[in-house]
Amino acid sequence: MQYPAQEWALLLGYGSKPAGVRRVQEALRWLNNEAFVEIRRKPGAPSAVHLLSDSGNGRPYQPPGIAFKRLKNKGSSRAERDEHLYVQLPAGLWTNGWIMELSGAAIVMYLVLLHEQRGDEKKQIWLSPRIGRELYDLSDETRRKGLHELAKEGLIQVSRRALHQGMFADAVRTRYVYELSPGTLGRLRAGSIFSQPDPFAALS
Repeated sequence: MQYPAQEWALLLGYGSKPAGVRRVQEALRWLNNEAFVEIRRKPGAPSAVHLLSDSGNGRPYQPPGIAFKRLKNKGSSRAERDEHLYVQLPAGLWTNGWIMELSGAAIVMYLVLLHEQRGDEKKQIWLSPRIGRELYDLSDETRRKGLHELAKEGLIQVSRRALHQGMFADAVRTRYVYELSPGTLGRLRAGSIFSQPDPFAALS
């Protein structure tokens, strides 16, 4: 990709003001420094931006589906394949207004649960506080807040699952498990601005 910073600023809605151009330039420098892109500068021409792996390892970008399938066909280990594991978000997250109504904690927890699901839509997911902190760098508060909001909105189902049956009946241990309800994103969220009458409908 090779576009002037002014064009990126216009595309992102910043207009042509210097402050918007600076934000684009700062963002590109950060992405370059963190090895998400490689910026190649050419005298007298806009810098070329080359996508790198979204893992930040500095390797060239590969479409995840193609890379995952290639490694699977080669018989590579699960760890090698999981580097290219990706999730697809239902279009309703945007078209039905959920993206504007859910908190950041709820959105990140939805992404985490999708990742833990590993493509198995019927999988019951258990997410311990330790995994949340060590694997996803989530605070306990963010994890709890996000899961509570997702359950309240009907985006996940919460249930208890028995872990261990001891010698006595009262020694059963349980833990909360979560199941995604992706169909919920297919409807308009109650109270969303998308579900309100169109104020301009009478003028058409």
